[in-house]
Amino acid sequence: MAGRLRIAEEPGVAMLAQVEYQALYRKYRPQRFSEIIGQGHVTETLAREVVEDKVAHAYLFAGPRGTGKTTAARILAKSLNCTNRQDGGEPCNVCSSCVGITEGSSLDVIELDAASHNSVDDIRDMRVSVSTVASAGGAKRVFILDEAHMLSKAAGNALLKTLEEPPAHVHFVLATTEPYKLLDTIRSRAQRFDFHPVSIGSLVKHLGSISDSEGYQRSEEALVAVARHARGSVRDSMSLLEQVAALGESSVEIAGVNRALGLADREVYSRLGSAVADLDARSALEMVATLSAEGADLRRFVAEAIAFFRGVFLVKYAPNLSEVVDESEDVIDDWRRIADELSASDVLRVLDIMSEALIQLREGREERLMIELALLKMTRPEVASDPASLAARLEHLEQRMKRMTAGATAAPQIPAPKPAPARLEPVVAPAGQPEATKAEGVAPSASVEDGAIDEAPEDSAQELIPVEEAAASPGPAAAGEVTFLDLQSVWPALVAGVRDILGSRRYALFRESSPGAVEGSVLVMHLPEHRSFHLQQLNSDNVVAAIVATKASELLGVDVTVEFRTDGEPQLPVVSEVPVIPNKDDLAEAPEEGTDPTSLMSEFLGAEVVEEVEND
Repeated sequence: MAGRLRIAEEPGVAMLAQVEYQALYRKYRPQRFSEIIGQGHVTETLAREVVEDKVAHAYLFAGPRGTGKTTAARILAKSLNCTNRQDGGEPCNVCSSCVGITEGSSLDVIELDAASHNSVDDIRDMRVSVSTVASAGGAKRVFILDEAHMLSKAAGNALLKTLEEPPAHVHFVLATTEPYKLLDTIRSRAQRFDFHPVSIGSLVKHLGSISDSEGYQRSEEALVAVARHARGSVRDSMSLLEQVAALGESSVEIAGVNRALGLADREVYSRLGSAVADLDARSALEMVATLSAEGADLRRFVAEAIAFFRGVFLVKYAPNLSEVVDESEDVIDDWRRIADELSASDVLRVLDIMSEALIQLREGREERLMIELALLKMTRPEVASDPASLAARLEHLEQRMKRMTAGATAAPQIPAPKPAPARLEPVVAPAGQPEATKAEGVAPSASVEDGAIDEAPEDSAQELIPVEEAAASPGPAAAGEVTFLDLQSVWPALVAGVRDILGSRRYALFRESSPGAVEGSVLVMHLPEHRSFHLQQLNSDNVVAAIVATKASELLGVDVTVEFRTDGEPQLPVVSEVPVIPNKDDLAEAPEEGTDPTSLMSEFLGAEVVEEVEND
């Protein structure tokens, strides 16, 4: 690999030349403004200020790591001190000043690490250095303070005066990843530039150019995976590219990227989305077992799954998705396919469950166990009692009922066959019924003598059913799949299963009911007649019937609904004649039917009549 050539010599001995190896991010560090990728809003402004000689005395470069903050500061210093500056404010990189700054030997560019120079004494030494002149006439002294947010409050206050009114030949560049930690008085004295994360497309193009220069065999999918994992950092992407190339013997393939990072294949997340849509817990658990056996990073798998389902959620509400996210079209197509299989509520439920699992993993919980529990909650909503899982269960039940209803509606309607010339069963009227009533709406019986059949009227022909067909046609009882015995057998499990889900108030109402009857797919629960308040509350709260129906459908294996009624049919009030209200005078004149006080005393007090005294 190319690098600086050093030749060591000893008296009488010539040493072989050794080439010093450099990491890719150092070897391909930009040396011109135009070579910095993804930060055009910064480089164009700085170059124009240099050309117009309007350079500020202090700059604040803020942004994520690996986006070019320190590199831009060095190029600015080279451009200010270049003796052969080119058009557009670009340094020549040939003169002694540019070479010295590139090699780090220039006396006019002083780089300090604020993490280790954060005391007042360090700032005092800097102020002394600021007061000295440049190494050459007309040169500019540039102080680059990296990780400036690490300055202590006292050191920041000590820097204020120098930062506000430095000598004319001095410029400050403060670089930081956390600008909000700087003092407001420092931020207000500097011209701020925000460095943005580099897009995946720009990173892929840059990594492809470096791979061609280094002679790497690469695939586009592998470069996209490297760029996505770098999260907008050019330095991180180049370090990862170098690592994957070393692992694959100068070959950059997706398998090598997954091995180096412990990532799962992209298809895994699509399979996970399909498993959630199909409620296939087995496939989800087998997927985790496979990833664990392959040595994948399960924590990173959860984080990537959250990012995947975030994209699925955005598909439902962002028509211009390619303008919202920085992803390839293949990834967006995977999001769209899973979005067609899952509802928005399901996607939100999955995001909540996976986010909670990621928090538990960061707390040091058992990784595989936490992920398996999360997948079970996603693919088996009945194992969770939270409102979101309950809503998911109800939604799946509604979808199944809609599909069943749609299938029944779409089934071809077979017309009832006309009565064939066969023996017909006459309708026998009850004894004692008038002949007119017998004949009303009843078809005449057929005569079977000599094989002749009396023709029936057209109006009554459809009411005649052959005996063989009537015997073969199933009745209402045969069409139902749930019997009252089935309901009684699962009743204990049903009561126990809904106890925690209903809550104390609703469960107190529900436990007053008991199995009453089964009417097709409707389970009728009876309540005593004196529990009218409970019946009113249950019928007004649809949640209780929905939860009980969901649990009963799970236990019986058939979709059912639930209704609450009283023990007996409601009795309609008998309408009688209007009662005659007697006259008040009649009531006063009516004979009193009083009670003999003597008998009351004898009965309740045990008194005896000693002597009867008659009043004259």
